[in-house]
Amino acid sequence: MIQWTYAPSRLPPAKVQRRVVQWRKACQADVAPDRPVISFTFDDFPKSALNGADIVEKHGGRAGFYACTSFIGQRSPVMGEMFDGATLAELRARGHEIGAHTHTHLDCARARLGAVERDIGENLVALSETGHDETVSAFAFPYGETTYSAKRWVGEVFVTGRGILPGVNIGECDRSQLRAVELGGTAMHRRRALAALKTAIDAKAWLFFFTHDVGRTPTNYGAPADLLEELAQRAAESGAVLAAPTFGAVLSGVMD
Repeated sequence: MIQWTYAPSRLPPAKVQRRVVQWRKACQADVAPDRPVISFTFDDFPKSALNGADIVEKHGGRAGFYACTSFIGQRSPVMGEMFDGATLAELRARGHEIGAHTHTHLDCARARLGAVERDIGENLVALSETGHDETVSAFAFPYGETTYSAKRWVGEVFVTGRGILPGVNIGECDRSQLRAVELGGTAMHRRRALAALKTAIDAKAWLFFFTHDVGRTPTNYGAPADLLEELAQRAAESGAVLAAPTFGAVLSGVMD
């Protein structure tokens, strides 16, 4: 049964664990792009996230979509219709990247490594069964949560693992827990996103944005279409590359 309302622990021990995991690099990489790289990414993901694909394409880029496969063909009580096999095929045909996001939307920080491995394995099998026959090389942790052992394993299976810890990626980074900036509907979200974009442009860094649904009136988990439009336009005008995660890894020197 899908748990649409699960929330990870915010008790002090869990907070300490997240901070320790954050600073302990599992897969060190030197991020050094020749010009800024901006990766727009969408988690879970509802069909409305295709509005984000439209915007990124309009500005000459491609995005990343992290698929939680237990959501295939479901209707979220919050975000509405979720992706299906046809959605994946359309995004792939348009040049966007499909990434893994576990099968059950697992909190990887609260599960044993064996359970994490099995759940991600189910995720990859389910993607294949929908007809997605490309290698899946990008992963995002549900809730941004992980353990050191889980992200080490993720680094062995995937080129990139994305978390939700805020910031840009430049210099010595952990490619299995790359930093990202959340997009949302508040003035605070807009200020933080614009500040992160400026930092990435000035530093020639790799910046991930992440959200869920996209529209004129998004849910509390999503982002307004006009915010994505503003960010994509500013990024493109600055000379940044709007790249899906694996291509972003290539441009950033993380992989050949």
